[in-house]
Amino acid sequence: MFYSPKLYLRDWWVAVPLVVSAALQVVMWWYITSKISPTNEQIFLHYNIMFGIDLVGEWWKIFFAPIAGVAVLLINYFLSFSLYGSNKFLARLLSVFTICFQALLLVGVVIIVRLNI
Repeated sequence: MFYSPKLYLRDWWVAVPLVVSAALQVVMWWYITSKISPTNEQIFLHYNIMFGIDLVGEWWKIFFAPIAGVAVLLINYFLSFSLYGSNKFLARLLSVFTICFQALLLVGVVIIVRLNI
């Protein structure tokens, strides 16, 4: 059962995580575009504490992380919206976990970008 989007977005446990997740996405995109410039050289794309740098590639592939963040944001909020009528707790939980995912993704992006500076 679908709720009205207005009623859904009036819920504090849904609206605040959406705004925070969107803000984290904006910060992620801004940080990458301000620090990484197009180049012909390979850049580091993945770092592991066990093996160190284990993936290098073209500069534009660093944008896969924020694109994945946008995809998770959209999928989680679609699922949250569709579950809101039947299970508000699960819908709110999906919304809050989206912040956690976006924050961890931002930490990973900052680490990868700093390796490339």
